Amino acid sequence: MPIGVVGNLGKPLTEGVTRLIVAECKDVGKEIMLPHSLALHIGLPDMGFSDQEIASSCSAVMVLGGDGTLLSVARTWPFWGMPLLGVNLGNLGFLTEVEEVDVLAALAVLRRGEYVLQERMMLRVLVNRDGRQVYESVVLNDCVVTKGAFARMIRLEVHIGNNFFKTFPADGVIISTPTGSTAYSLSAGGPIVDPTMRLMLLTPICPHMLQARPLVVSPQDRIAVKVHSIHEDVVLTLDGQEGVRVYPKDEVVVECSDIVTRLVKIVPRSFYDVLRYKL
Repeated sequence: MPIGVVGNLGKPLTEGVTRLIVAECKDVGKEIMLPHSLALHIGLPDMGFSDQEIASSCSAVMVLGGDGTLLSVARTWPFWGMPLLGVNLGNLGFLTEVEEVDVLAALAVLRRGEYVLQERMMLRVLVNRDGRQVYESVVLNDCVVTKGAFARMIRLEVHIGNNFFKTFPADGVIISTPTGSTAYSLSAGGPIVDPTMRLMLLTPICPHMLQARPLVVSPQDRIAVKVHSIHEDVVLTLDGQEGVRVYPKDEVVVECSDIVTRLVKIVPRSFYDVLRYKL
């Protein structure tokens, strides 16, 4: 089966690495499929396909960029559940599997199918307004309800399952997956969690209350956050990449999704090796 290559055109190395992969695949007679935008960018429009065509035809997808690129591809509908191999062309590269210098070796492993898949849970995020659903999405890292840049703190009413948990004033709240535990949640004082686990983390952002602490929530429960504020400068962000305006009395509902992200693992290292090296 062909191999897909998706790249972040904002990264200077993307064009060169893509050309390297294309040349290698031609040498070994392996078919490769690129998104239209990337194919046009490197001057090979005949190699361009839609996301749906790539996802339905390829055995795996190489994602060139960084953690942000991998998060974006994981949220994109046609690639849900596809084996994704992250190639780091950025800085931290916590989620990506290999560095740019190892791309050809990683490509050979993909061709031979000599890799394992690690499933990462995702979150389903809903926004309810006046008794009706107005938004739905999935995230791999986290969703964040937060005040705007110049707004006062907001009051957040949190329900877990059928139980009222707490109302507290804060700059916002982070609801993350175990994969997202090393992202924004970590910076806000949340715990680090093995990313293969299934659970949710609820981490308040600068709460004005001593008892508002990070909380681990069962994957069988759902978290509902109602926004109480006197202003309308409140935003729901998804993996730090998409933003949705949230209005007073809106309810943000978060639960474990049936959709999973499947990451290709070819390097024999544990999460704790990565944690020690990257952080």
